[in-house]
Amino acid sequence: MDYTIEAERGRAPLPPSKRLWGFWEYTWANAALAIATWGFLIGGSLSLVVDVKNGLLAIITGNILGVLLVGLAVSISAGKYGTEQYTFMRSVFGHNGSRLIYFFAMILLTVGWLVVLGIMFGRSIDSAISVVAERDPQPSGWHIYLITLVAIAITAFIVAKGPTSIKVFNTIVAPALFLVMGLMIYIFLKDSSVSEILALPALGQPFDSHAVNFMIAVEINIAAGFSWWPYIGNLSRITKNERVAFWPNLIGIGLAASLGEAVGLIGAIKFGNADPTQWMTEAGGLWLSFVVLLFVAFANVTSMANILYTAVVGLRQMFDAILKKFSWEWLVVGFCLVPAITLFVLPGLYDGFLTFLVWTAALYSALTGIMIVDYFVLRRQHVELKDLFVEGKSSRYYFTAGFNLASMAALVLGCIVFTVTFNPLTFEHTSYFRFTTASLLAAAVSAVLYWIFSLVFTLPRKQGGYSDFEQLTHHHFTKELKSND
Repeated sequence: MDYTIEAERGRAPLPPSKRLWGFWEYTWANAALAIATWGFLIGGSLSLVVDVKNGLLAIITGNILGVLLVGLAVSISAGKYGTEQYTFMRSVFGHNGSRLIYFFAMILLTVGWLVVLGIMFGRSIDSAISVVAERDPQPSGWHIYLITLVAIAITAFIVAKGPTSIKVFNTIVAPALFLVMGLMIYIFLKDSSVSEILALPALGQPFDSHAVNFMIAVEINIAAGFSWWPYIGNLSRITKNERVAFWPNLIGIGLAASLGEAVGLIGAIKFGNADPTQWMTEAGGLWLSFVVLLFVAFANVTSMANILYTAVVGLRQMFDAILKKFSWEWLVVGFCLVPAITLFVLPGLYDGFLTFLVWTAALYSALTGIMIVDYFVLRRQHVELKDLFVEGKSSRYYFTAGFNLASMAALVLGCIVFTVTFNPLTFEHTSYFRFTTASLLAAAVSAVLYWIFSLVFTLPRKQGGYSDFEQLTHHHFTKELKSND
């Protein structure tokens, strides 16, 4: 097989000369990933917590913080080395540790996202048909399942063609969806002034404290920013360099997701329904609503294609010895069978979207803090590529039985800190939540604990190949002794 195709779809590091995306191509790819009904749905969910003015502030603040930290954790290293994200994670969690994290972060959570986005596709199509047929939408009808399966099949077809197909799809859909966003804003402003829109009250508020409600809205948006963790590392490896790998995340994902959420928030409050596939039927008249809903439906396919691609690439490297005999196309089809089955096993997953989103932040916030400390502090942005691909004890990233106990312990404790600070099921929270958020606190605690555990346990055992850090520490310590003398 051609080296470029194998590198794009598998484990091999992708050299800069073979990478597809420049600055604006990656920006469009991120925008296409971010502009989906999930952005509208997050914005609609915020309408149950805060008003428009506070919601917009929470959207911008939360998304910038979340995307910025995730980009530091996974994109810069991917842009530098061109290495698949979960292969690179062996330097942080060990070979078996990275496999375990892949299972939770990709197989379980990506399957959930594919189901949610597929159902959103189905509901958007149903709402579009209801507009033309002049009937009420049927969001729980049996046909939604059939349309969802069609969405999964379309996604599988696109991803089976590889990242070039995704690139073409992104560059067509993303600009069109920006136009749709502009159209929705025009519809909002047609019969309401900016001041009137900013004055719209929340549909409901879970707590009496305005500060707490606002911080919950910020937390939801930080969670939305952190939710890109499993995907943008593998997308960033197709970019030309580190700069291209990092900054388009803020422009493409940060701004595009914020725009989608803002439209979802305003639309939900203005039309009194948090589900975007429902209020869009009332927004723009017969044919305009029909066209918008169709665009929104296919926006979900762009997001599904991007996350499915990263999931299958990770699957190949995690279980290469077992799966190398299967072609890329069959791996894509096999992976898609899991969300197709999950659709019928967990039919209520769509309605539990917000809880699902916040639960993901408990894991991703801790992972983000740990990976930032490992790459920038302990390794000073240097890894040995060959050891990422060497199996067994001969790899410097084998740690203990394939697990870095320091990072695994910090990960578990970080998740505990998150759930103690903010309960994803009930939104109950501690008194300090309004000052720290759960995501930022969990990321900070995980980072500090990992640094301490590494200094106390990992470095003295000369595990993990932290020779540069050991030399730096020794040099600094010797310098301090001489200065004291």
